[in-house]
Amino acid sequence: MNKLSAPSLYFPVAHNLGAVSEIFRALAHPLRIQICSIIDEKSTACVNEIYVALNIEQSVASQHLRILRQANLVYTRRKGKYVYYLLDYSKIARAYEAAGLICGNGRV
Repeated sequence: MNKLSAPSLYFPVAHNLGAVSEIFRALAHPLRIQICSIIDEKSTACVNEIYVALNIEQSVASQHLRILRQANLVYTRRKGKYVYYLLDYSKIARAYEAAGLICGNGRV
């Protein structure tokens, strides 16, 4: 049996690997995972709340939020002069699903 032509047991989402790898790249930094956790805990969070909670510079928080936005893991809503960040739970669920499939157990 030719290994190259066999269906993959470990990467069944091969048609969507680009999108999945983008999600994994965005979540690959501990600060970004912490940012997601803060947003999840509060339902919405502005950059002020995030950088104060993590004791980091505002510019660092903004850079990490930009990466999360580019991966479409968070989206924004403006309220007055503040921009609030919300998680895209469907995108995060797809990342968990893909991680489970790649690990070969179908669950995380």
